[in-house]
Amino acid sequence: MRAIRRNQETPVPARYRSFISRCRARGVRITCQRLAVFEALAEDRNHPSAEAVYAKVRKTMPSLSLSTVYRILESLQSKGLIRRVSAQDDAARFDAKLEPHQHLNCRICGRMIDFEEASLSRLRLPDARSAGFVPERLDIRVVGTCRACRRSQPNATHYPKEES
Repeated sequence: MRAIRRNQETPVPARYRSFISRCRARGVRITCQRLAVFEALAEDRNHPSAEAVYAKVRKTMPSLSLSTVYRILESLQSKGLIRRVSAQDDAARFDAKLEPHQHLNCRICGRMIDFEEASLSRLRLPDARSAGFVPERLDIRVVGTCRACRRSQPNATHYPKEES
């Protein structure tokens, strides 16, 4: 992978400078592949899967493999540079936005929307030391039905009855 140098001729867009400085602070080399994966993720507000990121990046980097995209996303997530978010179908989806926020997740189409409720953002992690557990972050996902699904499915405003 080709690393990006500080004085490289191609300027880095301002919106990615904070990502690059966070990478350097954590000892993560900036490569063209990592930057392309982050850019594809940051531009997609729908919290894409690795496959969706791969489909977008592959247009400009056809030699990049899906396994490389997975490794890059997992590496960025483990270093705290992006977030892995819970989705309705339990598929791995990713978010470049690190500021505290919640997600609205449509149970019908799977769409995930950033949402910020101040009272939820103020929640603190519980002290679970007595249970031998160390909480790391709070991931709040509100499941419901998006406007588009409610319009297309008249009964979409109600959850299906649970079987007993």
